[in-house]
Amino acid sequence: MTLFPFSLSAGAAPDLAEVFRRHRILEMASEVEGCRGVYLAGADAADADHAYAVGLWDDEVAYQRWIDHPQRGVATDDIQALLRTSGELDAPGQVLTVLHAPD
Repeated sequence: MTLFPFSLSAGAAPDLAEVFRRHRILEMASEVEGCRGVYLAGADAADADHAYAVGLWDDEVAYQRWIDHPQRGVATDDIQALLRTSGELDAPGQVLTVLHAPD
């Protein structure tokens, strides 16, 4: 599982979702071999300056396929314009180990 947090400018979560839709980021990631699911999540309207890209992958090799995907950075400029801190996209997503999941 991967978790990539976005610290956004005030109220920019809906704009981030629109960038993800326009560039079909989740659709591209979901087509990568070993991707089980990808999501863009946020809290609620009261916390519209935080969002998270969450990915479920077969393993770290599958996630690396997404990292290496030639179209992965297509929306970098659009996303960067929405961030509270420039350069945030340079940090890698956090790779988490799933401790329990239903069978």
